[in-house]
Amino acid sequence: MIYTITLNPSLDYIVHADSFASGKVNRSQREEILPGGKGINVSRVLAQLGVPSVALGFAAGFTGEEFIRLTGEYGVATDFLPAAGMTRINVKIRSREETDINASGPSVAEGDLRALGQKLASAPEDSVLVLAGSAPASLSSDCYSRLLAFSGRSDFRIVLDASGKLFAHSVALLPWLVKPNLEELEELVGETLASRSDAARAARQLQGRGVKNVIVSLGGEGALLVSERGEEIFVAAPQGKVLDTVGAGDSLLAGFLAAKERGGSDKEALEQGVAAGSATAFRVGLATGKEICSLLQKMHALKN
Repeated sequence: MIYTITLNPSLDYIVHADSFASGKVNRSQREEILPGGKGINVSRVLAQLGVPSVALGFAAGFTGEEFIRLTGEYGVATDFLPAAGMTRINVKIRSREETDINASGPSVAEGDLRALGQKLASAPEDSVLVLAGSAPASLSSDCYSRLLAFSGRSDFRIVLDASGKLFAHSVALLPWLVKPNLEELEELVGETLASRSDAARAARQLQGRGVKNVIVSLGGEGALLVSERGEEIFVAAPQGKVLDTVGAGDSLLAGFLAAKERGGSDKEALEQGVAAGSATAFRVGLATGKEICSLLQKMHALKN
């Protein structure tokens, strides 16, 4: 079973405008409200690919209630705990450029984190646990480690998609998989990575810290997997017009996990991951299962 943890989910208020000028009155052409958060995105794309998951975390106030309702509409099973304050509303302006205003989120106490850890204690053995995204300001950067300690479990296959201090503290959990993009990987190893071979070398540095598998998202170039067996697998991204990059990395991760859950090889999983990430980048919003499968078929056709 796959569990996704989103400690600080959101309602994403997306405003589409032909033009946007700071300090001026702007008019939108259309608006939409979507459930947001990296773990939520992973669960939504998994659902599109027919792989079930359970989304966990904290939902607070009336915005939290709406967040849970909207998430359920996308076919995602949820089991969120309450917290003080309100689930954040993030404003996403989509015009000639992408402008995001991300709020801080609710106040999650130590007892709340303990309760979430205890909920994880009853998960099936060898479950996949996706720890994705940022934490509320009320929690310290070792919150993922404390969450696992509260669960009393050490058998989870941990997937870590975080950055900065949150990653630095969480790498001690010896993740089964991490998925930095190139900029995040540069930050983690403290150097500029000018080539794919540089990225592979940096990925091995993470493996030296206990990480088993590393997927490096290379944006429009594709993605690189350095596996626990020492293999380097690269999959090029298909050609297409990029419309919105939000959620592309989460889609890549979901596509990879979905294929692995069905017994796919590392190469097959990375191919599906790249197809999912690209399909999301080629549209506004997360890709559908049909779009992902269609793009994957085109990628296979181009190889033959």
